[in-house]
Amino acid sequence: MTDPHPTDDMPDVGPWEPESEKTEVDRRWLRLFGVAAGALVLGSVASTTAMLIAGWRYAPEREFTVAVYLEPDAGTDQRDAVRGALARLPARDGVRLETREEAYAKFREKVSNDPEQLAGVMPEMLPESLYLIAPGRSFDCGPIPGIRDLSGVDRVRVVMKPQAGRWGAEIGC
Repeated sequence: MTDPHPTDDMPDVGPWEPESEKTEVDRRWLRLFGVAAGALVLGSVASTTAMLIAGWRYAPEREFTVAVYLEPDAGTDQRDAVRGALARLPARDGVRLETREEAYAKFREKVSNDPEQLAGVMPEMLPESLYLIAPGRSFDCGPIPGIRDLSGVDRVRVVMKPQAGRWGAEIGC
């Protein structure tokens, strides 16, 4: 005769127990993943907030035009000395010479609507100049006084070019 009641010496093994252990392991991994993702998001928000409170802002790259106007009687050796000094600055396309004729053509184009300003101006009256475009987030004025002190230099002008939604400005170096 068989006893319909189970005894204590037989373990309760059923098809449901391996599944329950697997489910518990899956839950632990899911919790671990949730905690890691939450910590990542919380850390990103906290670090961004701290940087913004501390005053950090994104500074876009700008273009700075450096123009060195030469004296009317500047010689070739003086021009080459200024060109060499400008070549030490970071430049996008190198140093460019603008002759008196090119300066006069620009001037004529700029004041074409006002013949009174154009009257009496000759190409010989305008200075030769050396230009370069320096890209960067800011401009280092350190080399400018040395360039300004070279012989044959009349004046130096540094201009930050306007950009979409941002003003341009002349930099006082």
